[in-house]
Amino acid sequence: MGLPHRLQALRSKASSFSRRVLGPSIPTEPILPQPSCSISLTAGYHSTHLKLRNIPHKFTFPRALYPFLVLWLTVFILLIRQQYYHPSSPEILGCTAAPWNDWPPDNCGVNGTNCLQDLLDMDGKKFRCLGGCKYVTLGNPRWVGDEKVDKASLLIGGGDKEGTYRADSWICAAAIQSSLISSSMGGCVRFHALPFRDGFSTFLPLSSHGLHSNSFAPWYPGAFRLSSLSSTGCFDLHFIITGINAFCLFITAIFLSPPPYLLFTILLVLGYFHIVLFSDIPSPTPDWSNIFAGLPPVMMTGYWLWKVSFKHTMLGFRGLTIEQASWQGAGYWIGIESSTIFARLPITRLGYDPLDPAGVVAFAVIVVIVVIVVLIQAWELRRVGLLRYYLIRYLPLIPVIIILVYVPGYTLRIHHYILAIIAIPLLCLPNRISLFSQAFMLGLFLDGVGRWGWASILEQTTTLIGDGNSGTLIPTFFANTTTPNLLQWSHFRTIDPLYNITGYSVLIDDLQHLPNYLNNTLDISQLNLLEGINHHFRVAYIANGTSLDFTDPVTRWSNGSWGQSVS
Repeated sequence: MGLPHRLQALRSKASSFSRRVLGPSIPTEPILPQPSCSISLTAGYHSTHLKLRNIPHKFTFPRALYPFLVLWLTVFILLIRQQYYHPSSPEILGCTAAPWNDWPPDNCGVNGTNCLQDLLDMDGKKFRCLGGCKYVTLGNPRWVGDEKVDKASLLIGGGDKEGTYRADSWICAAAIQSSLISSSMGGCVRFHALPFRDGFSTFLPLSSHGLHSNSFAPWYPGAFRLSSLSSTGCFDLHFIITGINAFCLFITAIFLSPPPYLLFTILLVLGYFHIVLFSDIPSPTPDWSNIFAGLPPVMMTGYWLWKVSFKHTMLGFRGLTIEQASWQGAGYWIGIESSTIFARLPITRLGYDPLDPAGVVAFAVIVVIVVIVVLIQAWELRRVGLLRYYLIRYLPLIPVIIILVYVPGYTLRIHHYILAIIAIPLLCLPNRISLFSQAFMLGLFLDGVGRWGWASILEQTTTLIGDGNSGTLIPTFFANTTTPNLLQWSHFRTIDPLYNITGYSVLIDDLQHLPNYLNNTLDISQLNLLEGINHHFRVAYIANGTSLDFTDPVTRWSNGSWGQSVS
């Protein structure tokens, strides 16, 4: 028994509407790309119009392919040696390396004594900084006195004639700010620790080379200065190696006629090692164990990406070598160097902090570009009858993502390597959008797994806090307008014993002064503080022998009045 006439008509209309919107249900062969580059040659009255497809055969050297790859690999290995294993190269520091670790705030113990040895061990030593440290910023805010530092390098001082920095300042950023090294090429410096206990006071601010340091008036026991150092093996070869690799890749693609599968393998392996060794290194010096442990899953995922996407696009451009090398090469190197490029855009904290006006504009431009690419590619998929195919396979991801969002205690993290894996199968057509975008996404994929590993799509919310406040209980300061020498806060004995809070850790001028303090009042007159300057106080509960979150600072102004900073 057939369907009623009305239902049949409705079904026919739905099918017709579906065909108009989603395109044909049976895939068809895509139209192969045509050359878009041409040259016109005119001699006298004769003119010739040439379309650029391939380099003329007499200028290609397929037999030189494997010798050239061996030569390229040899040069790459020698550059790795020059970058990391030069005999006269000093120890390499990370961009956030500092003599004293600033987290947690009482990490260095009473008056910094726990960090004394760290300062002494570094005194007189030579250090090397790689390029790009200018663009590395704090992941979470820090208090320097009553000033909140956020989305910036941690620098305190440097504005005096000798360039004196507080001991928790980042060394490489300080070297850039002091004009001792290049922000892009890095360089070497010598570290000079000021005598402990003598320390330094009146750290002056400095703005130079796009970096700003904070001032800090009170005495601080740990301080350092830097001096320039001329030595071989100091400069970061990142951009030089990028240029060499880009040139060799272009020569390979244009003149040596590699098979598509081999060219893709070169893109995959080259990109992975370029990222983990030069463009977005996971550690200051290569960890070869982790590097080679990460290679097999990259190769296996790469094989799948080749089968579902790259194979179809690259075979479609096999007769257009110049265009393939240009479009694919541009997308590839933008993706490979994405961490370097996007570090200069004001969107690096997207998803963590509100964007400033410049960040909103940059984000809006990126969204517009992405929407245009998606619409063009969706239209092309519709035209060849593949839009339905991918919708059926991708729409079920939506409820899965919604479910993952609501898993308690966890946060959904769609890392950029996951975005790349999702996007690349959709970029499978022999058109220029696919050629450029899939290469860009391959770079994003390699940057994600090379720099951060195969991070989970679900991560415990507590682990994402990093070196920031975890949301624990904090004391509450009591308003004090009549007694300039007395500071009071809430007593821990009023808190439920379940929290096992046993006392306080008290910071004065960013240093721990009173560990395991039991009173909830503090007489400032008994502390022998320097008069005539501001002093800053922070308090945290101690539970199970560990300090919880500290309060924002309360400041005793030089005139004896009090004020509290607000986050």
